[in-house]
Amino acid sequence: MTKEIHEVDTIESSTTSNHIDVENVSEDDISVKRYDPNADKKRLFFIFYVRKHINYLNFIFYIAACMGSITLVVYLSIVQPFIFKLILRITENQGNLTGELALYDEIIALPATLFWGVLSDRIGRRPVYSIGFLFLGASLMLYPRVENVYPQMLLCRLLFSLGSSAATCMMTGTLGDVAGAIHERARVSAIVGLAAGCGALIAGMVLIHIPYHLQEKFGTELEGIKAAFLIVGGGAIALGFLLFLTMPSTGKGQADGVAGWFKKTILKKEIEDEDEKEIISPWKLLKYGFKAGRDPRVSLAYLSSFVARADTVLFTSFMSLWVMQFYVNLGWCDTDRGTTCYPAVGGTHKLTGYGQGIALAFAPLYGYAAEKIEKSTVLGFAGFLGAIGSLPFAFTKTNPADNSNMVFVTLTGIGQMGVIIVGMTLVNGLNVDPKYRGSVAGVFSFCGALSIMITARLGGYLFDAWMHGAPFVIMGIVHILICLLSIYVRIATPRLKREDLIREEKRLKKLEEKRLARAAELTAERKHAEANSAAVNPSNN
Repeated sequence: MTKEIHEVDTIESSTTSNHIDVENVSEDDISVKRYDPNADKKRLFFIFYVRKHINYLNFIFYIAACMGSITLVVYLSIVQPFIFKLILRITENQGNLTGELALYDEIIALPATLFWGVLSDRIGRRPVYSIGFLFLGASLMLYPRVENVYPQMLLCRLLFSLGSSAATCMMTGTLGDVAGAIHERARVSAIVGLAAGCGALIAGMVLIHIPYHLQEKFGTELEGIKAAFLIVGGGAIALGFLLFLTMPSTGKGQADGVAGWFKKTILKKEIEDEDEKEIISPWKLLKYGFKAGRDPRVSLAYLSSFVARADTVLFTSFMSLWVMQFYVNLGWCDTDRGTTCYPAVGGTHKLTGYGQGIALAFAPLYGYAAEKIEKSTVLGFAGFLGAIGSLPFAFTKTNPADNSNMVFVTLTGIGQMGVIIVGMTLVNGLNVDPKYRGSVAGVFSFCGALSIMITARLGGYLFDAWMHGAPFVIMGIVHILICLLSIYVRIATPRLKREDLIREEKRLKKLEEKRLARAAELTAERKHAEANSAAVNPSNN
């Protein structure tokens, strides 16, 4: 394949407005710099390449943002049943309420993910990420102050939805901007998946215990829960401010994303940087995000987002609710009788530990496998594991936190981890134009929001109307779907790679012709300027 010409040497000259003869310029006169594939990259932690402008602090806080966003999403899913029971005193129809809130949450998240993705292509990823955490923190601080489900809890949930859609969308969009080498993006995806798994573990094994540690200081379980929400929400807001100062400068305009937008939109100033002069219509950005799905690999990535987000809400929300309902039926979680919900906390802690903790060990393996073999093959394997884990677990007749169920929960968690990691790698592939990466990430998150809207509402209804394991039947079905599409993409991969090669050769040839023409023009300008100078000052010859 022809190598891409990186840039043309700039030549400063003052010329008069006369005709310049480009035809008589020989190739020897043209000065160009050949493309160095590692010129704009550097090694980080001796493991992978990142963009040259990314430093250790940038990358660490990007990973912290990935971990923090998943921690907050999982935390709310786990503790919401405690809000129902202890603050609002609701004991019946909790499955339906959980599904309804998730439905309204995703009705807001569907357009929000598209908006955040397009906005990030205009002003950069960093401000969008920070705004998302501010929304998340404010929502959590207000959550325990609600007095009813409608409208107070709903409004808090919608504010949380705006924040979570921004954070999860940017988690995907920023990955491709940070990772420097296309063949090593699976490694960065594995680290992001590892951070996401750690976030779920922190929520399910650490944060969930905070109310019961605070109970001794504040006197009651209820006051402990309220204080815990304030602490977690305040931490999210603080992280939002930190991210604005430390996150990588990525997206349109990079570090000057907000400033560039302000100058162009508010001050109406001319931008000198050629790369910033191009302002792509938001509708064009959005259109590209959906049109990218015509590539089966991007379609598979979008479906992986659908499955991964379904896994998250079903695994966390309904796992916690199932355990809570099991202990309520045994007479626990009743303040009038003096019993607490702490046994339910212990059961949730155990399930999260097995489901997410063991899956963490597989994150590096998925990253390595996605670099060595076809990503569709790895994704299909992950979907298979998720299906054989969630379907048997759905029909268990024992305590969901019983030891006999741990193997099924572990398989479900391992499958979920693979879907997350490989899906993010696919959506940041070479077949996605970097100019539209935020928009593609927006559609990627849109598919996840659509998934939650469908599966959470259906799962909540079936939880009350059929059986408590019904949401995990849905989880098994969506994992089977991703297996089937992965098989199709794997069969089509050789053809897709040939098409990629032809398209890339045409692009590079066109770029080389453009660069050479520009180099010839600059060289002709220089010769013309030298000729004019010699004519004006003949004594110098």
